Amino acid sequence: MVSSMSNGPFSAIVSDIDGTLLTRVNGNISPRLKAAVAEVTNRGIPFSISTGRMRRSAWIVHQEIGANATMICYQGAMAVDAETNTLLKHERLDEATAAEAIHFFKSRELDIRVYVDDDVFVSHQDEEDFDYAQRNHAKLVKVDDLFPLANREPTVVLGISPPNEMAEHVHDIARLLGSAAEVTHSLPHFCEVGSPRAGKVRALQWLAERHGLEPSDYITFGDGLGDLEMVRWAGRGYAVGNAHPMVIDAAHDHIPGPDSEGVAIELERLNGSGMLTRQD
Repeated sequence: MVSSMSNGPFSAIVSDIDGTLLTRVNGNISPRLKAAVAEVTNRGIPFSISTGRMRRSAWIVHQEIGANATMICYQGAMAVDAETNTLLKHERLDEATAAEAIHFFKSRELDIRVYVDDDVFVSHQDEEDFDYAQRNHAKLVKVDDLFPLANREPTVVLGISPPNEMAEHVHDIARLLGSAAEVTHSLPHFCEVGSPRAGKVRALQWLAERHGLEPSDYITFGDGLGDLEMVRWAGRGYAVGNAHPMVIDAAHDHIPGPDSEGVAIELERLNGSGMLTRQD
């Protein structure tokens, strides 16, 4: 179901990263996109990224693209100041739920990553883990047993499986944990378990309240299931590129993907249309 679309003016823009601003594999930020974001921010319009990426990785993109407003990462579990990289908000899993998530993924023989204080803990290391750590500038820590990490209240417990098996795992762990966790299926092979107070749309609601804005003031861009609610929530939500069908159905518009400069072109259009207005 699509919420009613606002015709603007809009006062803030929030975008997912992977599959939206960047291609999913080894994506780069195009010069055209950087220029379009700069045109937005030079007019005093807040431009934020909202991503499932860990803080360290998200911050690199935040700086490279020239975002000027609060950064949201870990699927909304963490919010970071745009200028100082200081933590504004951090929603952690409680010990019991973290332990239950680890147990579930272990019982299904999934690869597991546990994120604590922006470090990534694994019980074994393979080439995919090393590639992930390198791409995300992450510290990878191997431990014999992941269960003791539960009492450190992780930000996210992640399970990894072949894409054709993941939907069942997501369904089952969401049913098992219920309201004790936010379960996100952001990539075909990922299942993220975070705090029930996480989720991109909850982070945006917090951000809007903090700045005295309404959903109708926001434009959002996204492509994956982790973006679904924020695309639906905004005054104007865009599905980008090869977006999940549910995101396309929820969006007010569907634009081309990053290889075709979809977001850049739309930002240029919005800039030229008078639909972006600074909220003082």
